[in-house]
Amino acid sequence: MTVVMKPTATMASRRVRAVQQLGLVAVMIGMLAACGTRGKLALVEPAQVPSNAEVSTVIVATSRAPAPPPEYFSGNRDFATNYARFDVSIPPDRQAGTVRYPKSTPDPQRDFVVSESRRLDSQRAFVSAINTEAAKLPRKDRTGVLFVHGFNTNFAEGLLKTVQLGYDLKVPGVPVLFTWPSVASLVGYVADRENALFSRQPLAETLAAMSRTNLDGYNLVAHSMGTFLTMETLLALAQKGDRATLNKINAVILISADIEIDVFRRQAPAVLAAGVPIYLLVSSDDKALKLSAVIRGESQRVGSVRSNAELGGLDVAVVDLSQIKSDDMAGHLKVGTSPELIAFVRQVRDSGIGIFDDQQKVGLLEQGGVLVQSATGVIVSPITN
Repeated sequence: MTVVMKPTATMASRRVRAVQQLGLVAVMIGMLAACGTRGKLALVEPAQVPSNAEVSTVIVATSRAPAPPPEYFSGNRDFATNYARFDVSIPPDRQAGTVRYPKSTPDPQRDFVVSESRRLDSQRAFVSAINTEAAKLPRKDRTGVLFVHGFNTNFAEGLLKTVQLGYDLKVPGVPVLFTWPSVASLVGYVADRENALFSRQPLAETLAAMSRTNLDGYNLVAHSMGTFLTMETLLALAQKGDRATLNKINAVILISADIEIDVFRRQAPAVLAAGVPIYLLVSSDDKALKLSAVIRGESQRVGSVRSNAELGGLDVAVVDLSQIKSDDMAGHLKVGTSPELIAFVRQVRDSGIGIFDDQQKVGLLEQGGVLVQSATGVIVSPITN
C-alpha cells in the first residue's frame, strides 16, 4: 500500500521560504563567479596582436548550433556535431588566473581576442586539424587535453577558459574544447542538465575521433556539470567495450564534480575497469556545489568529498584543494584561479615532472611539503617560502 502525505500549510510555507532563500544564494554566487559580466569574443586582424602576446590554437567540437561571428556558436542544440579552429591571443598585461573579456573596443594588450577562426566541415577535418597542431610540437610533447566546461557557460567563456587554463598551467600538447549548449543562465540549471544529457552522443563521437588522431594520448578534463556529461559518456563507452577510444585517454580529471555520490559510484567502476584512471579535484568550501547539494536535499556532491572512502572505496585519486584560497569567491574552479596553485603547478611542470601521467595516481608528492599524502588521499597545502 502506498501512503501519500499531503503537505500542510506550514510545510508549504517553509518550502516557499526555502526556495526564496536558495534563489537569493544562487544570485549571490552568480554575482561572485561572473562579476556581473558575461564573456564574449572579439575578432581582430593578426597584425593587431601584440608582438609579446602568446597565441593559442584551440580545436573545437560542439553540440551547439552555429551562430554568426563574433558569437560563433549559440546556446541552442544542434543534432549535428560541429567543428572549428580558433587562434586566441593571450594578452601580456594580465594576472595569472584571470580572463579579461573584450568590451566594445577590444584591447589586445589587455583582452583575450580571436585573431583567426575557421569552421571545419567534417570530423575528418577535425582530426586533421589536431594532427597539424601536433606535428608542430616536439615528439615528446605530442599529447593533448580535451576540456569539457560546466554549467552556466556560453561559448566565449568555454573557449577563453580553455585557453587561460592551458596557458597558466603550462598544459602540454594540443588543446581541444568540447562545448555543449549551456543556456548560460544562472536560473537555467535544469535546462543545462538536459542539454548535457543531449550531448552524450556528440561527446562520444568526439572521443572516438580523438582516438584516431596522431596524439600519443590525452587527458580528459571536465568541470562542474561537464563532469556528469563526461562520466555518463565514458560509462556508455566502457559498457560497449570500446577500448580503442578509451585506451587513448591517459587520465580523466574531474574538477568540482557536480555529480551525486551514488550516481558516481555507478559510473566509475566500469571506467576504472577499462584502465582509465580518474582524479578528483575537490574542495570542501565549494559554494556552488553546496548549493547544488541543498537543491537536491543532499549533504554533498562528489566535488566536495574529502576521501575515496566517502565514495565506497573506489580506486580514484582524490586531490583536496580545501586549504587553497583563490580569487574565485565561489571556490568552484580553484585550479584555474588561485595564483599560488597556478604558480605551484607551473613550478612542477618546469621541473619536468608529469602531472596526471598515464596510470600515475600521485606524481607530485616529492615536491617538498606542498602536497601532503594522507590516509584520505592527497592534500594540497598553500605554498610557503
